[in-house]
Amino acid sequence: MFNFCKGKSIWQEATVSFLIIDVGTSSMRGFLFKRNGEKIAGCQEKYEPVKYSDGRIEQSPETWTESLVRICRKISSESGKHKNSINAVVVTAQRSSVIPVDYTGKPLMDAIMWQDSRNTEICKELETKNDLVFRKSGAVINTVFSGSRMMWIERNCPELSEKIYKYLNVPEYLIHIMTGKYGTDVTYGSRTHLMNIREREWDTELLSVFGIRKEQLCKLHEAGDVLGTVTLSFSAETGIPEGIPVISAGGDQQCAAIGLGAVHEGEISLVLGTGGFLMAPSEQVPENLNKHMICNCSSVKGQYITEANVLTCCSAFDWYCNNFYNRETGKTDYEYINQELEGLDGYVSGAIVLPYFQGRSTPKWNPMARAVFGGITLNTDRRELLKALLEAIFMEIQNNICSFNAYSNITKAYISGGLSKSDVMNQLQADIYGIDLFHMEDSEASATGALMVALVSLGEESAYDTAFEHICGSRNVDCYHPRMKLHKEYEQKRKRMNYMYQSLYDDQEKCRGEI
Repeated sequence: MFNFCKGKSIWQEATVSFLIIDVGTSSMRGFLFKRNGEKIAGCQEKYEPVKYSDGRIEQSPETWTESLVRICRKISSESGKHKNSINAVVVTAQRSSVIPVDYTGKPLMDAIMWQDSRNTEICKELETKNDLVFRKSGAVINTVFSGSRMMWIERNCPELSEKIYKYLNVPEYLIHIMTGKYGTDVTYGSRTHLMNIREREWDTELLSVFGIRKEQLCKLHEAGDVLGTVTLSFSAETGIPEGIPVISAGGDQQCAAIGLGAVHEGEISLVLGTGGFLMAPSEQVPENLNKHMICNCSSVKGQYITEANVLTCCSAFDWYCNNFYNRETGKTDYEYINQELEGLDGYVSGAIVLPYFQGRSTPKWNPMARAVFGGITLNTDRRELLKALLEAIFMEIQNNICSFNAYSNITKAYISGGLSKSDVMNQLQADIYGIDLFHMEDSEASATGALMVALVSLGEESAYDTAFEHICGSRNVDCYHPRMKLHKEYEQKRKRMNYMYQSLYDDQEKCRGEI
């Protein structure tokens, strides 16, 4: 077994490799990397959470268990074929789902997923505590963070209350399966409303607000720490070597920011997946943090990130394509859709959309907001509506970038995810944001970032800049420069979109207050 000790270089060890486990909402992926970032093997296990009409979204923990075992078996087999030893397992994952377990680690119910909205009423009830919660946790009460889910379970599942030993998120659950240990890191802690963001510890007052006991939570570590080693039983089941370290690299979005290269103030990472996740690095918690923004711990030790979310990106695009482009064939012809959009390049759509299919997140939380299509005439066709929808998604992202500018001057963005795979969409984003955009050919930003976290933490890289250069320096990067004349037009359209939202939803709030 290889001895990972800081100060002992493994640069010359040609057979050393890292197994990265990257757990998303709709799939789990495993990658075997050499320490220089060369991918030796990879595999994916797909799954889908169960969605109910009342807003509940659940997933069986057994799905993750089985996916983990299958991935580890496949990667173990591949490592043998390539004569590469697996020397560490590194985990990055979705951040806010909740799995209550008993003292043996057995789940007591299906996981309540991060998109689940059954905690909406509890969040409304807790809004009177917003000043305290925001000051200490870095975010106002919202349905995405996990503390209110735990509170919902305590309140609505009394038959489980005495059996609950720990509340786990997905990475904590998987790390326990591999190591038999309970542990987490501060990137996940900062997504609970239960951790003091400055002290980076569970907070007594916040625990009291949500009715959760400290002993029900995992011990907090820094991202990059070793949380345990692979047990004999997990090794026997999967072929992963017994005794190798298991490292928590931090949340998938934090790792994606590092994997894209956004580790300095003035830069942002933008992951355009099911939703849109924006990250802006910060050396400290901003003193003038707006209540509509989120401050989390970064996977870079001691660093923070200001975060913003757009709840629907690819999901809104897919909804439109499924309903207006796929009726004849049943599947999306992305090349044809790109051609449609290329025909409108440089044209600002006359239609206007509010892209809030599942509510609004930052820069102004509103779970009751819904999508609206307006400005439609008899000349409006499906491609113009598609262009208007994409413009709206990107203008909402621009709303959040403008909020970031209150803390640092944003000059560049690194992008990845489903809506970054099209040149015409990337150019549209650059035009709307008014800054340079950089897109790297590698789409595995979270996994690459997790590898960098492990290397820096183990002392195998001195800094993230050098780690990025060694791992990603040779990859092709496309740069998109904004056309400033179009940017000015989009700024005017963004004002109209925001006015449309305010007229619809702020007036509704005013009316409710008067009734």
